[in-house]
Amino acid sequence: MKFSRKKKQQGVGLIEVLVSMLVLAIGVLGYAAMQLTALKASEDANNRAQATLLAQGALESFFANEVAMATYMDVDNWPEDGVAPGAGLGSLKDCIDSFCDAAGMADWDIEVLAWQAGNLLPGGRIAVDDCQHAAAISCVSVSWNQQTPEDCLTNTGVNTDEGTSCVVMEVAR
Repeated sequence: MKFSRKKKQQGVGLIEVLVSMLVLAIGVLGYAAMQLTALKASEDANNRAQATLLAQGALESFFANEVAMATYMDVDNWPEDGVAPGAGLGSLKDCIDSFCDAAGMADWDIEVLAWQAGNLLPGGRIAVDDCQHAAAISCVSVSWNQQTPEDCLTNTGVNTDEGTSCVVMEVAR
């Protein structure tokens, strides 16, 4: 009788282990990229929700103080530059602890809204401007990520380009 000295392979070869590690690494990288995308989308949704609440709060302030509506609607009364995060409210009289007339309350509201935009949103700004696409309508624009409120509006309406960091609400005058 003749015996064969060939041994049968036992276990897993090095090539199989390397291929399985490569497949696993590709899967983990795909999962990490998916998590990063979800995190970015979640942050954008949070910023949009904050901006919407801020614009809604602005509109409520306008209609709660209709006597000073002209002050709110004057573009020059809104700060051109954003408020630095953590900055104080400034030198205006506090209308919470003391009496303010309608115009003083409007000035206080504008300062508080600008402060909230700067502290709730990254590079956040708020402004009121005439809507270029409709007569007798003003637009409250809230922007963030170093976008200016003026960039939120175009001649044909609201800027809806991809990557736009704006919320715009219209106010009928």
